[in-house]
Amino acid sequence: MALVLLLSGPFLYDAPHSCALIRAAQVLCLISPAIPRPIGRVSYKVIPSQDMSAERPLGVIRRTGCRDLSWSLAVSSLPDPLPMTNRTIHISIGSILAGTFLLDRFTPLGYQEFLLYAVPIVLTLWLEQAWSAYLVAGLATLLAYAGLVLSPTGIPADVAFLNRTLSATLFWIVAVLVNRSRAAILDRSARQLAALVNSSVDAIISQDLNGMITSWNGAAERLFGYDASERIGHPLSVIMASEQVGEEAEKSRQLLSGVAMPPYDTAWLNRDGSVIALSLSRSPIRNQFGSVVGMSTIAHDITARLKAEASYKHSEVTLQAFFESASLMMGVVEVLDDDIRNLSVNRATAKFMGTTQEAIRGRTASELGVPRDVIRMWLNHYRLCIKDQSPVRFEYEHCNARGGKVERRSLLATVSLIDNGASGVVRCSFIVDDVTEWRKTEDLLRQAHAMLELRVAERTAELGSATVRARTLAQRLFDVQEAERRAVAQDLHDEIGQVLTALKLNLQQVQRDGQGTEPSMELNESIEISDQLLARVRSLALDLRPSLLDDLGLVPALRWYATRQAERAGWKLQLHLDEAPLILTGSRSIACFRVAQEAMTNIARHAKATSVSLSLAVASEEVRVVVQDDGCGFDVAAVRVRAQQGVSLGMLGMEERVSLVGGTMTIQSTIGQGTSLIFSVPLTEPQQEALSV
Repeated sequence: MALVLLLSGPFLYDAPHSCALIRAAQVLCLISPAIPRPIGRVSYKVIPSQDMSAERPLGVIRRTGCRDLSWSLAVSSLPDPLPMTNRTIHISIGSILAGTFLLDRFTPLGYQEFLLYAVPIVLTLWLEQAWSAYLVAGLATLLAYAGLVLSPTGIPADVAFLNRTLSATLFWIVAVLVNRSRAAILDRSARQLAALVNSSVDAIISQDLNGMITSWNGAAERLFGYDASERIGHPLSVIMASEQVGEEAEKSRQLLSGVAMPPYDTAWLNRDGSVIALSLSRSPIRNQFGSVVGMSTIAHDITARLKAEASYKHSEVTLQAFFESASLMMGVVEVLDDDIRNLSVNRATAKFMGTTQEAIRGRTASELGVPRDVIRMWLNHYRLCIKDQSPVRFEYEHCNARGGKVERRSLLATVSLIDNGASGVVRCSFIVDDVTEWRKTEDLLRQAHAMLELRVAERTAELGSATVRARTLAQRLFDVQEAERRAVAQDLHDEIGQVLTALKLNLQQVQRDGQGTEPSMELNESIEISDQLLARVRSLALDLRPSLLDDLGLVPALRWYATRQAERAGWKLQLHLDEAPLILTGSRSIACFRVAQEAMTNIARHAKATSVSLSLAVASEEVRVVVQDDGCGFDVAAVRVRAQQGVSLGMLGMEERVSLVGGTMTIQSTIGQGTSLIFSVPLTEPQQEALSV
């Protein structure tokens, strides 16, 4: 045993090897019946340094025992020693010393039983006094030499003396190792204490029996604005208002007398004089003997909490004001098995029920005289709300019997879950809106809407009839116009043309009869004028009603007119006319020709085009005509606006012609890029409604 302890000495300077020493001591202590067997924790008593954030605070820790602050720590790297009190340790040390001495006294020299004196030295590790190890080592040395004198003879005396001298040396080495182990434990405890205190988000302050500050952690520095070096060794009153000093001094006296104090809220001062709202937890500090050696204060900044509470109270007041002043009926109820208890209702609810809030609060629906069928209806909706965990909206008709008269009201209700019974009470809220007037207004609106729909239908029918009449009249006007054109063209060709022809023949005859004499200038001019007038009459007749349209049909008429216009305007003409037989007579043929004629007339007047394309194709039971040019183009939307204002009616006239025969027309034009006019006319006559007169 002595050899093991001696060889292990150099390795016991740090905490892990100190653990081995402590465990060895535990095993040895099992021989003492006074030491309890279960393994637990030990309270290491340390004094905080003047600067708890120091890297090695051990230098200012008194190793003579704890006088100021007691912390109960579980050292992470050390196995838990056996839990022992000072009394237990003293008894154990005395018992082992006495037992070893008696054993040595009656054992012949040569045995090494006196090495058991090392065990009490190890046990001094549990004592707070650093000198206890040296005291026990001195006693062990004296007892060992006393045993040398009193023990029965055995080995030679000089050899026995040498053994006991070496053992005494071992005792003092063990004492040194025990003290070094104690120092390592204290150092580790102090470091853990410093880390614990400095890592706290709350200010932790300790004071001695005189009220002087002995520790001031980093949170206290941040909270109050003072460094630890400025406050340690000074009273706490500097961070208190003058009127608080006496009150806090009284509380300190209570703490130092050992009276426990519950947490309380107060306000202390920052370095800049600003007030800090705090929640204080103050408690006495006791040593291992239970004596009060100081007091600790943990201060938590509750400024944010107080602001939140104030905001909550403000919101609560606002909500309560809204609750009471709301025009909607609102309240909170407790849902029972077969009834509903009113916990809180607003004034609107009490007014609707013809009573007061106090008369409703705390009473069930049955006690208030609500019919059972209405209670069941409400319970069903509340249970559905509880089941789905979502609001339920419903409407029902409520009957109020007042003054012998039954009043029916339409109510729109919404119920929501507040507490699903985790606290033993199922609470729900309700919001009810009296929508009786709304429903009456909706009925009136529905009636008005129905009347409006009827009037609109009647007006639509009238407009439809008027539209049919207008279209019929427009078609009639176009027919009359074409008939008049045909008649005028025929008159120009037959009557005026014949007269002009006869006049020309007579003038020529006069010219022949006067051959031998020089004809007069007036006669020659008259003949030329008659030629021009005759050509003009023939041209007007063709423009009014080309005979080709009646004699040969639409395609030859379009080819003739386009060629004639191209020769007049100097266009480069491209014709793409379907030569297939086309049966298109009557108003449709006239409409196609007139629209194409109007388009080419507009090109000649406005487009400044050099090339014109005319195409006609028959497809899908319709005739499709396209007139294109490379002219200056125009703004179609602007032209439509002018047409609607009555300034330019050419486009509307073309669209109306095509529409009257059941066709469609579109115009595509971009300024500077030419124009395309596309229209389609069905091959068969469209069906029209009969004209009502």
